[in-house]
Formats: sequence, structure tokens, C-alpha cells
Amino acid sequence: MIEESTPSMEQTALLTFVDRLMMRLKSKSLHRNILHTFASIVLALGTAAIIMLATGYDPLQAFSALFLGAILNFDQVLWRATPLLLAGLSVALAFKCGLFNIGAEGQLYMGSLAATAVGYMIALPIVVHQLACLVVGVGVGFLYALLPGVLRAYRGAHEVVTTMMLSYAAVFFTQWMVSQGPMHNPGDWRSISPIIFDSAQIPKILGSAFLNWGFIIAVLFVVVVDFFINKTVMGYEMRAVGSNEDAARTAGIDAKRNMAIALGLSGALAGLAGAVEVQGYYHRFYDQWSGGLGFDGITVAVLGRNNPWGVLGGAIFFGALKAGGLFMQTSAEVPSEMVQVIQGLVVLFVAAPRLIDWFSNHGVAYARWIKDRPLFGFLSLIALSYGVFGAFMGILVAGPYVSSNFSLLLLGFVTSIGGLVVAIFHFQRDERRTRATWMVALLWALMLVSGLSMAAASVVSVALTLAGVGFVISILLMRLQPKSDELKEAA
Repeated sequence: MIEESTPSMEQTALLTFVDRLMMRLKSKSLHRNILHTFASIVLALGTAAIIMLATGYDPLQAFSALFLGAILNFDQVLWRATPLLLAGLSVALAFKCGLFNIGAEGQLYMGSLAATAVGYMIALPIVVHQLACLVVGVGVGFLYALLPGVLRAYRGAHEVVTTMMLSYAAVFFTQWMVSQGPMHNPGDWRSISPIIFDSAQIPKILGSAFLNWGFIIAVLFVVVVDFFINKTVMGYEMRAVGSNEDAARTAGIDAKRNMAIALGLSGALAGLAGAVEVQGYYHRFYDQWSGGLGFDGITVAVLGRNNPWGVLGGAIFFGALKAGGLFMQTSAEVPSEMVQVIQGLVVLFVAAPRLIDWFSNHGVAYARWIKDRPLFGFLSLIALSYGVFGAFMGILVAGPYVSSNFSLLLLGFVTSIGGLVVAIFHFQRDERRTRATWMVALLWALMLVSGLSMAAASVVSVALTLAGVGFVISILLMRLQPKSDELKEAA
């Protein structure tokens, strides 16, 4: 009789992991996300190719140089991907809790400054010193993001505003610290700090002058963040708060505490990105050293659809763009700024399906609303078209005066924004649509006055027409507005 062998606990755990991995790989939502992301990249490259052709560059030569530069400098690809990966994880983690951490740049600066201070002010054994700098950078990033997290959770201050303001504050504070403050390198005219001790530096790997162990640390945190979000109680609570805050609160979840901690952990990852860059490559703090890595993390998170493994792929892709962009500039003579154009186009096309869904959902409701009240609905459709047309004309009319009359340019920009607001309010059937139309008509009247003072015939003709049309539409909206809408606005 042959005894059947029972699998050990390790074998059972491995089989469970493999089963879950295969289920995830077979998921239709995963296939759909990969397809959308790939299509977004292809559309972005295609649009960039059209822009190159229109400006006199050879897109085939440019993309060949971009690809070749990324392959030849693959160590730079991974090095440039390292801070993007951690910054992307920072933004993605906050997104999971329904928060938009737009201040990763400032948290990155604060974390890197703190790591630099520990790196050259304190002498410690090699491994202890490296870990101490990383821990301090993470801690400072956590505390710097915890403040807007607490304000959002307990005082209702929107995190987009507070994190952005604190980001600029961090950039200017660190600039002062290394230019005139206590961390300025003595006897140096540059805005830099002293070099950190060798014991605090993260060593290079694979014989590269750029790539260091920081990339391995960043990849490890992909696993950590994925496990935290999907396998822990706190991660589940944060996702619940992000999905529906009211429902999570009803289920007994402390939504405020989770929001504050989520934003703090998001800042910790951004602080880690800054510490890794200083310890692994720069070895001191330079003023403005980041160049927008924290903001690039937002694009990486969008491309990766806030999935930690998707963020890893997005970071490597953008790292390849940055590494290959310099080679493209030197060999194909295409400006490296084209890389930033491609980045923006990728984000635009990634967001396009969501925009299409939003327009389709609201469009059906808007069409039904027009059918129920044809006279006022048709007038609202005219007002919507007026807003869209005015948004284009505001910039188009004021654009030629960019160097001669800044106030007219600013007024044109505000008028364009107002036109978009009018279009959105009418599309959403917002109760403020009539007042917004009045305001845009007044802005066009101000444009008319400005054009008359400058004797600019083109400005006067367009502004007179759009101001008159705007006032007529506003008066008709007030007279034809349904009684139910009037009662809502009065309330």
C-alpha cells in the first residue's frame, strides 16, 4: 500500500500564492487596463509624431534615437525610474483612500534635506548610518504630509490646496537652508549643503555610475505597498474610505483617522524617494535638484492606474523616456522637451476613457432634460455653445498681445476659463448657470473697454459681439427659466 504524501505548509502557501497570481493574470479587468494603457501610449506617440512632422522633425529618426538611447543607457533608465517609482507609490497610496496628494514634491524635498542633515552632521557606522538617514527622511516626509492629512480629516481643508501650498513652502524653505541658512556649504557660492559622509552613501551596483541599491529598495516597497493595501486591515479600511466615506463610517471605520494616516504614509514614501536620491547619487543637497520628480509621480500613478505593479511599469517607461530623451536630442536633434509632451499626452489618453464615460453619462441626462423642457433646454444648449466658443476666442483674441499688454492677456485667460465654466454648468444643469453666463458677458464687456482703450479693432469687434450675445442669452435664461429651478435658486 502506497501512502499519499501530504503537502507541507510551505508548499501549500506556495500553491495558494500561485493560484491567486494566476487568477489575477486571468482577470478581465487587468487585461482591460493593460489594453487601455498600451493604447494610450500608442496614441501619445502617434500624436507626438504628428507634432514632430508639423514642426519639421523626423519622428521615425526621433523614436529610433529615443529607443536606442534607453537601451544603451539602461542603467540610467532604472536610476531615473527609482524616485519616480517611490513618488508614484506615494500618490497611488493616497488615491486608494480617496485623497489627491499633489504635494509629493515638497515632501520629497523635506525628506532629502533631513537625510542630508543626518548624513553629514552625525558620524555612525556604515550600515547604521545609511538606515538612519533613510528612516529620518521617511519620518520627516510622514510628518510633513500628516499635517494636511489632519487638516483634511478634522477641519475639512482640501488636501489639494494644502499639499500644494506646503509643497511650495518646502521648496523655498530648503532653498533658504542651503543658500543662507545653517546647511549652506561654507565658502561655496552655490546653494548646496556639505557632502554627506561615505558611511551614509548608498553604494552603486553593476558597476554603474548612476544605478544604486536605491532601485532595489524602491522595488521592495512595491511589494510592501501592494501587501499593505490588499492584505492588511488598515489597507482594507483605507480602500473602503476611498470607495465610499459615508458607507465606511456607517460600517464602524474611523474615516478621519484613516485619511490622516494615508496622507502621512504617502508623504513617507515621497520622503524616502528624496533620501534615496541624495544618498545614492547626489551625496549632498542641491537647491532645485528634483526638477519636478514629485509632480512626475502623479503621471506615473495615473499611468499605472494606482496599482503598485502598474506604477513600477509606469516608472520604468518614464525613466526610459527621460534617459532616451537626451540621446534623442543629440542624435536626432529633436528637443528633449518633446519627452514632456509625450508624458502629458500619455496622461491625457489614459484619462480619456473616464472622460468619455463622464460625457456619455451626463450627455444622455442632458438630452433628456432638453426633451422635457424644449424651449429653455434649447436656449441652454445655445448658452453651452456660447461658453465653448468664448473659451477659444478669449485666448485667440488676447494671444497676439502677450508681449505688449499683459492685463489684456490675463483678462482673456480669465474670460476663457469663465467660458468653460458656463459650458460645464449648463451641461450639468447646475443652478448657477445663469449667473455664470452673466459674469462671462461682463468679462467680454471689460474686454471691449480694454480693446477701445488700445484702439484694437479685432478685440473690439469680437468683444462687442460676444458681450451682446452673452447679455441677450442671460436675459432670456432669466425670463424662460422654469419655476422649479427658480425656487431651487431662491432656496
